[in-house]
Amino acid sequence: LILLCLLAGMMFFGKRFIDTDYFKVQEVLVEGQSKLLKQDIVTQLEQMKGKNIVYLNTDEIEKRIKADVRVKKVSITKQFPSKILFNIEERQPYAYVRKGENLFLADNELNIYGDKIEDLPKSMPIIDYTDEASFEGIKTIVSRIKNKDLYSMISEIRKTPKCYEILLVNGVVFKTDTDVTEEKYNDAYKAYDQIIRKEGPLTYIELRYKIIYKK
Repeated sequence: LILLCLLAGMMFFGKRFIDTDYFKVQEVLVEGQSKLLKQDIVTQLEQMKGKNIVYLNTDEIEKRIKADVRVKKVSITKQFPSKILFNIEERQPYAYVRKGENLFLADNELNIYGDKIEDLPKSMPIIDYTDEASFEGIKTIVSRIKNKDLYSMISEIRKTPKCYEILLVNGVVFKTDTDVTEEKYNDAYKAYDQIIRKEGPLTYIELRYKIIYKK
């Protein structure tokens, strides 16, 4: 009985201590790269000041932050007694996605997260969206182009009735499909570089079969 009374007393006074101003949020820190995103997020999170840090549901807060399509990842750390740290990773522009007459920003997984006007112009490929099925195919293709030199030369990726096409800035076309491997893209770039150096301009390189080029 004595032990139960002591436990109850500890819980009662512990609860009263937790409910004091000592555990009210005094400082909200947000770390991230984008000033605009940080500003938008901070405006929302400032409302946490004065609330009890113990009772804040970080899972619910994280879900609310991730509702912003610009946010890729977020981690929340409670620094007792009165500080919360948010580390927010923003989606980085990797390509433009063209839907009709509109251009949208997309990250390296082709997740669309904003209009083109939200960011400064960048030399990035344009992904031509025709339908969801072909767009999923282009996602697969983009995920396998790891060669940065090759990627920097791409002006457009599109779906045609017969295959997918990777259009380079100089007009050369790589004819490809979703089963083309990362290794084959690397080999194709090497072959392309050698052909340009030794034999001059060409029209296209076929990746769906063995590598064949036409002048």
